Amino acid sequence: ASAEFALAAGVVPQPGVPSSVPRPTTVNDTFLFGSGTKPYTASGVMALRDQGLLSLDDALEVHVDPVLAKLKPGTTLRGLFGEAAAHITVGHTVRMQSGVQDFDVPTFDNLLLRANETYRVHSPVEFVEYASTQKPSLICAPGTCVSYSSNNFVLAGFVLLAHANVTDWWDLDLPSLFPAQGQLFFSGSHFFQRENLQNLLTVPGHTGGGWAKTPPVLIWNQSSTILGWTCGNMVTTALDVAKFMWGLLGPHSDVLPASTVEEMKHFVPLNKGWAAGSIQYGTGLMIESMAYTPGRPPTLPDWGTYIGHGGDTYGFLSEQGIVSGLNASLSIVANQDTDGGIVQQEAFCQSIVVAAKVLLGKTLSFPCRSRRREGPPTRSPATAEQVTSSR
Repeated sequence: ASAEFALAAGVVPQPGVPSSVPRPTTVNDTFLFGSGTKPYTASGVMALRDQGLLSLDDALEVHVDPVLAKLKPGTTLRGLFGEAAAHITVGHTVRMQSGVQDFDVPTFDNLLLRANETYRVHSPVEFVEYASTQKPSLICAPGTCVSYSSNNFVLAGFVLLAHANVTDWWDLDLPSLFPAQGQLFFSGSHFFQRENLQNLLTVPGHTGGGWAKTPPVLIWNQSSTILGWTCGNMVTTALDVAKFMWGLLGPHSDVLPASTVEEMKHFVPLNKGWAAGSIQYGTGLMIESMAYTPGRPPTLPDWGTYIGHGGDTYGFLSEQGIVSGLNASLSIVANQDTDGGIVQQEAFCQSIVVAAKVLLGKTLSFPCRSRRREGPPTRSPATAEQVTSSR
């Protein structure tokens, strides 16, 4: 038997109309998923590989230098990151093993929210250039560390662009790179290029504070180019993300061939920088856990682990993946980024605990956070799940 269902909670105010009556959030509302985009981008690279258009062992500069030269004449990968960048491969980017620094730092995050910056179009080259100004430009020799950097997935976007048969970066059509069967799992998803957010985003986000210490800003009518292109530009519903995760990682391998997906699931612990030791990384995929033990990276199929990807972007937090033990995909998104635990430590964790009890009669003990009840609701978290069971 199989089933899919979606839940929504909270209310949505009408931006710019303080006196308007907020409406209930619905399961058809769209949100930003930030790094939840990365499995899609990585899958696109793998689809090109399966078509014989590239090898993961190819030097990255072979594919991206012609693109960089077109977007900003005179720009090369070595010019940005030094001679050692010649050793970066295509596979290094989607596996977080290139050593390139990230652009996702407080200085750049805040710059993109300034009034004179947040409404104009930003080329993806700007993100790569900013990352290249960090010292050192490579934090390790390519292939010798696993360090989380969203910059990798902008570079992977240039690989996609090199084989997309389009003129401009904003014409990249990610779903078109997949086999016909795989394209079916993109039907409800859109990948922003240079549109304004409100063109497709139905729930405004709330950013402010957090690790980047951004000012309080309503994320609603900015240029979508502040999202970092192919590292975080997806807008869709939570249910559509859950469906894609099931199509990619579920038992039927509908998005990509099973052998390709198994290759993507070769995981190595992050060992440098953010989340070192607490997350394992594959090819655009993470293994995360509700019950992390220091010194022991999460390992499938332990209860509380899931394979997928988290997302944290301006005004939105999300988690999505296939949950161990449940034979189900789950995606949860909230339209705020100030409370960093509201999705993973609270909603995602409690969903696993409840599902295990209801579906399997199994009692789990995880350090889930309880929802604080004081004060009126001010955010609009939405949830979606796809469940498949052979019982």
